[in-house]
Amino acid sequence: MRTFISICLTLFCLSIVGGISTPDTIVYANVVPDPVLYLDASDNPGHPDAWTNLGTEGGELPSADEAPKLEEGTIDIPALGINQPNAKYYTTQESLQTFGGPPAKNPPLFFEDWTLEFLCKRNGDFFVEEHHFAGFQNSPREGQQGIRLWIVDGQKLDMSIHAKGGKQTVQPLNLTLDEGVWTWITVVGTSGESIVAYQDGKEVSEQPGFDFDKGLPIDDISIGANSYDERRRTFNGSFAIVRAYDKALTEAEINQNISGTFAVDAADKLSTTWAKVKGGYNLR
Repeated sequence: MRTFISICLTLFCLSIVGGISTPDTIVYANVVPDPVLYLDASDNPGHPDAWTNLGTEGGELPSADEAPKLEEGTIDIPALGINQPNAKYYTTQESLQTFGGPPAKNPPLFFEDWTLEFLCKRNGDFFVEEHHFAGFQNSPREGQQGIRLWIVDGQKLDMSIHAKGGKQTVQPLNLTLDEGVWTWITVVGTSGESIVAYQDGKEVSEQPGFDFDKGLPIDDISIGANSYDERRRTFNGSFAIVRAYDKALTEAEINQNISGTFAVDAADKLSTTWAKVKGGYNLR
C-alpha cells in the first residue's frame, strides 16, 4: 500500500510541475517557450510601480501616472473550458492608468515575425474621446515601425501598422470585445506575408503583412494605451496575461498556450510557486 501511495503521489506531482530540470528551476512544457515579453498579474513583484517582465528580455514596464488596480476574481471562458477562480488581473478605473513608461525605461524588443497575446476583457465605454488598447512601436511615437491596437465602434478591436517609415493601411481585425466578457486575443505577424488574428483559439481574419526590421527596437510599449504619450486614452478594461514573441506562432501553439496557462491551478498549495512554472523555458 505504501508503494502504491508513493507512486500515485509521484505521478500527481509530475503532472503538476511537468518535470524538474534543476533543484531551483521547474520547466512547464505546456506553454510555448521563450516569449520576449511575459506579463502575468498573478506574479508581479513590481506592483504597484511596474509590471515585471518574466520573459527572456527581462526588465519591467513602469506604471504611467498610476498603476491599474490589482483585482482577484474568476476568469470564465466557457468556449475554452476555462473557469479559473481566484485569478488576478489588472483593471483600469480611469484615464492615465496604464503600464509602460517613457521608452527609455521599457525593455526593448526586436521583431521581424511577431505574436501578441492578451487575456483580457472590456469593462465599459471609453474614458475619454478614444478607447485605446495596447501599442508596440519604436520611438518616437508613430515612428518607423510598430503595432497599435484600439477599440472602434464600441467593441471592435482594430489595428494600424507602422512599417517602411510610416503608417500602413490594414483592414479591421474582426475581433470583438463584448462588455464584461473575458476573451483570449492573439495577433500574429509574419514579415512581408500576413497578419492573422485569433479569438479564443480560432482564426477570425487574415490580411497581407508588412516587412519588419528586427534591427529597430520596439521600445514604446504600452498596455492599456497605444503609447506613453497617448496614455490618457486608456482602455477601460482588464488584463490578466500579456505575451509577446519574436516569432509567428501557429494555431496549434496558440491553443497550446491557452490550454496550458491555467493547468497548474493548485500550485499555490504546494511548495513550488507560480513563478517557477512559467512558460516552457527556464526563468533566469
